[in-house]
Amino acid sequence: MTLEQLLLSLGINIWASAIYDVVKKYFEENSSPSIAGLKEEISSSLEIDWADIKAENIIELLAQNWNIQISGSSIFAPNSISMWSTTWNQFTFWNNSISRTNHSSIEAWYGATIIWSWNTRIEQSSDWSIKFYV
Repeated sequence: MTLEQLLLSLGINIWASAIYDVVKKYFEENSSPSIAGLKEEISSSLEIDWADIKAENIIELLAQNWNIQISGSSIFAPNSISMWSTTWNQFTFWNNSISRTNHSSIEAWYGATIIWSWNTRIEQSSDWSIKFYV
């Protein structure tokens, strides 16, 4: 199984440097990589700290198989950004993070925290709106 096949089977379709570094290290250190092993490695490491994430069009982040915590980071996509959580997972956006499109901005400065879980979503749309789905 290739690295790309393994990532797609886990539902990861963005190559964020934070995720890529964890996955690359896992493959370098394991002679027989597996989906279960990679899930365990990622689940203990999916904290995005002080990253600069940019896309040419849209960004969708989904906390499906693990919790996602974004801290001190900047996320930018010109048209839309969606951040989702599923039933058993939590999404945390905090500690001087900003999510920005050409039309809207969500900012959580020092001491501020936005937490959502249980099939909820925050979406910054191309129609200049910020929507909360619960």
